[in-house]
Amino acid sequence: MAMDLGSRRKGTKGDINVTPLIDVVLVLLIIFMVLTPATLKHVRVAVPDKTHESTPQPTEEVPIVVEYTAKRELSVNTEPVTMGQLADKLAGRLRFDQRKVVFFKAEDRAAYGEVVRLMDIARGAGAKTLAIVTK
Repeated sequence: MAMDLGSRRKGTKGDINVTPLIDVVLVLLIIFMVLTPATLKHVRVAVPDKTHESTPQPTEEVPIVVEYTAKRELSVNTEPVTMGQLADKLAGRLRFDQRKVVFFKAEDRAAYGEVVRLMDIARGAGAKTLAIVTK
C-alpha cells in the first residue's frame, strides 16, 4: 500500500487510494460466486398426464346459429328452445367446438335488449366469439 505525502510546495495530497477498496470488492465477488450455487434449491415438479375425454369430438363442426324473431320465438339451429334451456343447449354444443363461435340471426323488429341478453347468455355458456348474421 503506497502513500503519497506530497511535495513541500503543494502540501498534502487529498486523493483517495482506491486500490484497497478494489481488493475488498474483488474478494466479496469471489465469495458470492462460490456461495451462490450452494444456496440454490432444486424443486421437482410432477406434471399430471393429460386426461382424455370419453366422448368423441364431432368430425364436422356445424356452426351454431341462434335465431330470434319479433314474436319472441327462439331457436338454435332451427330447433326451438326456451330462454331457460338456451344456456344448457349452448354449453353442450360449445363443449366440443374448437372455435367457440355463436352466430345470431335476429329479425329487425326484435327487441334490441333481448338480443343483447341472449348474447350474454351465450358468452356465459362458453362462447368466445359472437357474430351477427345480416342479410
